[in-house]
Amino acid sequence: MKIELRKVFESAESGNRGLSAHEIAAVINSTDIGTEARAEALAMINGGRASTTEGRDALRTVLEADAATAAEHAEHRTRTDAWETEVRSLVANQGNLLTPTRHAAGDGDSWRALMPSLSEYRALVAENVPGDGGYTVPDQTAAKYIDALKAKSTFLRGIPAESIIPFSSATFSVPQLVSSTGTDYVEEGATIPEGEMVWGEVKFEAEKIGRIQWASTEILEDSAIDLRNAIANNLLRDASLKFDADAFAGSGANKIKGILSQGVSTTLGSGKVTITYDDLADAVARIEAMNGTPSVVWASVDQAAALRKEKSSGSGTYQGGSPVDSPASTAWGLPILASAFLPAKTVVVADASRLVVGVRRNATVRVSEDARFDKDQVGFKLTMRIAGVSLAEASSVQIVKGAAS
Repeated sequence: MKIELRKVFESAESGNRGLSAHEIAAVINSTDIGTEARAEALAMINGGRASTTEGRDALRTVLEADAATAAEHAEHRTRTDAWETEVRSLVANQGNLLTPTRHAAGDGDSWRALMPSLSEYRALVAENVPGDGGYTVPDQTAAKYIDALKAKSTFLRGIPAESIIPFSSATFSVPQLVSSTGTDYVEEGATIPEGEMVWGEVKFEAEKIGRIQWASTEILEDSAIDLRNAIANNLLRDASLKFDADAFAGSGANKIKGILSQGVSTTLGSGKVTITYDDLADAVARIEAMNGTPSVVWASVDQAAALRKEKSSGSGTYQGGSPVDSPASTAWGLPILASAFLPAKTVVVADASRLVVGVRRNATVRVSEDARFDKDQVGFKLTMRIAGVSLAEASSVQIVKGAAS
């Protein structure tokens, strides 16, 4: 990322705020027209996320990934040019029988050889450019895919990056502090008493999420859009939806145990069907009472709408601000994220720094031209392995439920 742009984000981070209109303009001008990074950035900005701290961090992740991709592409181009120089030298000495060469100018990214050799194929798939299928090459873009998965997952968007922990064994072990003796005042010269901490652990098995999608070579060739990328992005979206379903509501029968079965639930009194900002304030206070730092609000779709429409008593003024300015997307600075996987009349307030998600293998998309060779179809396979959601303590997740109507 350019130094000037980095300073913009550092300034916003130091002030614990979203980006200003002037800073947003600088971000837009820093991206190239027609690139994936610009499309993602504009989507976030148009959605109003750049003005929040969570959206600012997501936007920075997109721009840093784009800068890293550009650097890798430049490095690969240098290696490819050196390889071509070596091939020309060999051709000059041995002749050019069956030697693959580049097409004429204007078609420089294709090969004349009917079947590329292994080294040529590796050179092709290393091209991390959308038009060359680069986004469906997993080894060079695994980090980009986990960033994209986080952008599509309502649950992952609500937790900090450091709470998504990669691990390399079959099980994911999360240490948990069971109990700890407190400290006290010590007189001058007196022996400082020893404390005691009792630790436990929660273990999760790595679970695989996967899907295969087939497409004929004809539809890939004739499509007016970049269909390979569209298929890959749709697979990624479906994976995020599957993870969200369990991360929120997963119970004993599900592969991943969700936060609803691990947090502390409070059901409102009889007749109080709709959850209000006052109820959120109470949930925030319960987390703060345990020295926690509330950071996110997840709401069922009906409750997210109710919070946006809540009006102050007697005045008719919307609590979340005028609809013509911006929708109610925060409560006391906490982002409000709506999810269809939360049951109706449910809101969750959480200290997301106390949540942990384990990633055994990043989401990857692999492409096979040969699996259905006889049917002339191309296969797209997404797989990822992820472990369950762990809470450091149940009180870090406060679940508020409306009373039965």
